[in-house]
Amino acid sequence: MALRFRKSFKIAPGVKLNLNKKSTSITFGTRGAHYTINSKGKRTKSIGIPGTGISYVETSGSKTSSTSHSTSNTPQADSNFPDNDDKKNKGCLVYLLYFILILAAIILSPILWLPGIFITIFFAIRKNPDKKKKRKHILISGCITLVSLILCINLPSTPDLEKLHISLDKKDFAITEKPSITLDLSPKDANISSLDISDNDIASVKYKNGKAILTFKNEGSADIYLIANDSIKSNKEKITVTDPDKEAKRKQAEQEAKQKAEEEARIQAEQEAKQKAEEEARIQAEQEAKQKAEEEARIQAEQETQNQTSSQQQVQTGETVYWVASGDVYHSTPNCPSLSRSKNIYSGSISESGKSRPCKVCH
Repeated sequence: MALRFRKSFKIAPGVKLNLNKKSTSITFGTRGAHYTINSKGKRTKSIGIPGTGISYVETSGSKTSSTSHSTSNTPQADSNFPDNDDKKNKGCLVYLLYFILILAAIILSPILWLPGIFITIFFAIRKNPDKKKKRKHILISGCITLVSLILCINLPSTPDLEKLHISLDKKDFAITEKPSITLDLSPKDANISSLDISDNDIASVKYKNGKAILTFKNEGSADIYLIANDSIKSNKEKITVTDPDKEAKRKQAEQEAKQKAEEEARIQAEQEAKQKAEEEARIQAEQEAKQKAEEEARIQAEQETQNQTSSQQQVQTGETVYWVASGDVYHSTPNCPSLSRSKNIYSGSISESGKSRPCKVCH
């Protein structure tokens, strides 16, 4: 079993460098149309329609040139009888290949100098007995490389971003909103290759088609700024994010708490008013009782004064009074209920009785 080796490297868009065991080659083009040149001078042109099985391959430049034209549904013609139509078709496909290669070269002209350097070196070190043809290949590839390099150098380049200023239409947002951030670049035509947002827990940014869109993750407030091209920081903007559903529930809870506090305050006020009324009633009752006691004391004092006056009058008139030895008062009549249980009742004048107060019952 023979050992085989093949490795391809993409060196530019539409250009690949192929390394084989015995040769090196460069392929131009894309899937369905490509042109390959190897270090032995072999050139292969291939055009096909992907997915159909129809393809056209032409190989030239080697010691044994061969041309193949195959389709999935068309049988090959007899090799002993050349087909003039096949030659015409082959020529048309070759022209189509040339047109595609020229179009690709025009589109990729600013970057053709990259593979052009390798191709020029390849033609320079390649052994070719035809010196004239070798110089021609070196001259063409060198001219293409030089023109491509000049175009690349002279192409207008996008200036570097120096300053970034951001602004928002408002500062308060609902969590469901996706507002756009206005970007003011300096210089105006500078390019933004990447755009990130400062570290925070409430918002993230998406940059697409020149627009920066905020997406909110959580409620809260934060000072945000943007970082362009990994180094340019913008000014800060303070934003506040709220959740309408949570805000409604929060307001309802606050209202219920307020109502509860008002109800508790009302009940406490009623209790305090009741306590105050009870205290006032108690004080008023005490005052009335005191006044009543004072009135009763005053009346009693007046009665005692009258009794004393009456006793003095009795002493003066010599009125007979009645008493018992163990009693403290004298009586105006022996039939006083207070004397009903007494056996020894004495009689005489008040001075004889030795009592200073009259009986309240019989006087």
